[in-house]
Amino acid sequence: MRNRTLLIATLVLGLIAFVAVRLTREAPQAEAAAKPLFAATLLEGAKSLTIKANNKSVTVEKSADGWTVKEKLSLPADVENRLLPLIRGLQKAKDLGDLTANPKRLEKLGLDDSSVTLNGDGGPPVIIQFGKPTEDGVGASARRAGQTPAIRTDFTAYLEGDPLAWVDFTLFTAQPSEIKAIEFEWADGKAAFSRKELGSLFAGKEGPAVEDIVAAVATIRAADAVAADDSAATKAARSAQVKLTLYSGASVSLLFSKLAGATPNDPGQTFVRVEHSDPKHKANATSKKAAFVAAPWLAEQVPGSLAAFQKSLQQPAAEPTTPTIQIPGPSPTIITSPEIKLK
Repeated sequence: MRNRTLLIATLVLGLIAFVAVRLTREAPQAEAAAKPLFAATLLEGAKSLTIKANNKSVTVEKSADGWTVKEKLSLPADVENRLLPLIRGLQKAKDLGDLTANPKRLEKLGLDDSSVTLNGDGGPPVIIQFGKPTEDGVGASARRAGQTPAIRTDFTAYLEGDPLAWVDFTLFTAQPSEIKAIEFEWADGKAAFSRKELGSLFAGKEGPAVEDIVAAVATIRAADAVAADDSAATKAARSAQVKLTLYSGASVSLLFSKLAGATPNDPGQTFVRVEHSDPKHKANATSKKAAFVAAPWLAEQVPGSLAAFQKSLQQPAAEPTTPTIQIPGPSPTIITSPEIKLK
């Protein structure tokens, strides 16, 4: 009996040792089999990327002025939030080998829905289609253009095909505290306010209202853009001009124009144009390419007339109320914690 038990134990230990040896031998081989999904030289020398996803397609191109969005009037691309994350994801992505060549399984992977096309200096473009994540959860399934089998990858970056999502719509940004003075010009009058010193608030009864407006216009990020000669943009009538003077000495002019809606319930459109005192500021270049649509909340923050501004000063700010939460059942007993002393 003891010999039988000893024999079984020896066999089990031998099997464990065999599996361990196989795993340690095969792991480096599997790791060595992985290869970059895109060649590093192609990514470094890329001149354009075309991303197809969510039933849309966008092409970002590299030029002397930086990366631009082809389908959106060649406006500057959002490099920080869109392009860099995608490039980093492609740089890290590995081709982990074949996944399947079965036509039925390929159809379920949805490889025709998303793709990335890279164009470098000369040579044909490199296209890789991306499908659903693989069953092991490592990354997306993929297929190189012109090939039938799908491959396993560890690519997990998000693909966005909407050109609107790729544009850097930030026309100007500063901290509200950096703004020394603000001047308004409307059809029915003007108004000007300034801080006494850096770090102080705008004084007078208008101070709180001016602070709110400065906080709103310290960063101008458009909601959309249309061609500079767009009919709606050219028909829009100027409603307000706002000039910001910064403690740095720079000045920024914001020109708002309003196009009334076609129906009583249609709020219409508000356009904003940014002009910076620094000739090299990107706002001056982009304003020549397009007319920018202001976000609705921004249009509401900037009064359209002196009368509207003065009326806003007469309306007392509503005091915030703390909602009362009713808990069913008897009132809970509050137990205070003992004092904690730090040594």
